[in-house]
Amino acid sequence: MRNKMLFSVLIFVVLYLVFYNYSIYEKSVPVFYNHSNKYWAHRVLDHQIANDLSVKYNGVELDVFFESDKSLFDVRHHGSFKDNSLSVYLSKINNNDMYFWVDLKNLNYSNVSSVIKRLDSITKETISKQRIIIESKDIKLLYELKKSGYKISYWLPSFNLIKSIFQVYEIRNDLENYTPDAISCSYHNVKFYSNKFPNYSIHCWTNGLDFKNDIGEIEKISKINNVRIILID
Repeated sequence: MRNKMLFSVLIFVVLYLVFYNYSIYEKSVPVFYNHSNKYWAHRVLDHQIANDLSVKYNGVELDVFFESDKSLFDVRHHGSFKDNSLSVYLSKINNNDMYFWVDLKNLNYSNVSSVIKRLDSITKETISKQRIIIESKDIKLLYELKKSGYKISYWLPSFNLIKSIFQVYEIRNDLENYTPDAISCSYHNVKFYSNKFPNYSIHCWTNGLDFKNDIGEIEKISKINNVRIILID
């Protein structure tokens, strides 16, 4: 009985390893950002800091909430209204070559049209659409932005021993149907998604890693071919 159980466990482990390492989608899309310097600054919510960091980094990531009643994007990671306008933020950037990863926290069906309208106004006044990539969990709504000319990054869930077996095929279908410009995830999940989608651009964040003390692990991630952007705290 014990031997049968051990054999069953061994078979499961072998099959799971095959699943984990086997690619299921090998198509690619044009690359949004392709530069030898893959490191961008993470959660830069102040335009002055963004200007300072532009000497070292080609891009920054920032979090925004769309305030429908005010028809503006408020730059903040959480909490109440900060009156930190994305339009003002971008207008104060001195480096015209800077890229921006915008994590749109509250994209939904009720505000997507207003989001696009406001983004159109901002990009006419401040920066090219080609230098911004918008991230969200909802690929169907992101696709509405893509149809309006914006680059989009599809936020992917963390790897789960059971859930990922099913989720990864849903993601594959989303990549086929909506063709986001990149997929984004935590550094913990880069290996898994790189195995599944080896030719798709991956953008990742490294929350919990220190650039000085964990540089070896970060450099290891940067050597993965389809990893294009790594957010550094």
